[in-house]
Amino acid sequence: MNKNVVKIAILAFLSLVSFLAYYAEVLIHGWEGLLWVGNFYWTFLLVPLAFCAWIKLCVVKEIKLKALLKFLVSYFITFIAILVLLNVVYNMRFVAYYVFCNTKIMLNAFLAVCVLSVAIMLIFVILFLENIKLQSILNFKLSDKEMVVLFFMPLYIFLAAEVVMVLLFCLRVFPKMQAADLLDSIFIFKTGTVVFSSVMLEGLYILYKKSFISKA
Repeated sequence: MNKNVVKIAILAFLSLVSFLAYYAEVLIHGWEGLLWVGNFYWTFLLVPLAFCAWIKLCVVKEIKLKALLKFLVSYFITFIAILVLLNVVYNMRFVAYYVFCNTKIMLNAFLAVCVLSVAIMLIFVILFLENIKLQSILNFKLSDKEMVVLFFMPLYIFLAAEVVMVLLFCLRVFPKMQAADLLDSIFIFKTGTVVFSSVMLEGLYILYKKSFISKA
């Protein structure tokens, strides 16, 4: 059997377990409304450790533990920044809607949309820089095309999470969700499908780079 097939299978299993663990924590904290927000999730602590273990044991076996520790520290700093920006994005979305509907002042609504747009761009930039740092830690050299791919990685992750969420909803994995909830992007975070897509796509890219280097 192709070694990469085994590595992908392990990665898929890790992604699935990560998603289920997060979704279980959401249900424990409470599905209704925003009860799930603002809680500590063990998933966000354990998944990066498991992901690093996958990298060390399956992909880049020669990488030093010190390098992985640097990645973990960088990851947690990035994670906090992303949480803050996501909070800004979703708050500004509601602020823009509220201001426009209640005051009809287009300028205020426009400013709120501008803040929202800047926050979204910052998410792309921060995740891009984090991905560049990870590739550097793994000693992977990047071409210009690969840099572009990494810049849009958040978009791929969010789109994949949306697709997975729709499929799982059709399979009735999320019994408390309504069909209308599929139109709200916040549910890729609430259901945890973004956790699945993040681990899966980031892992596949690292595996691709390692395989490409091995063939060179």
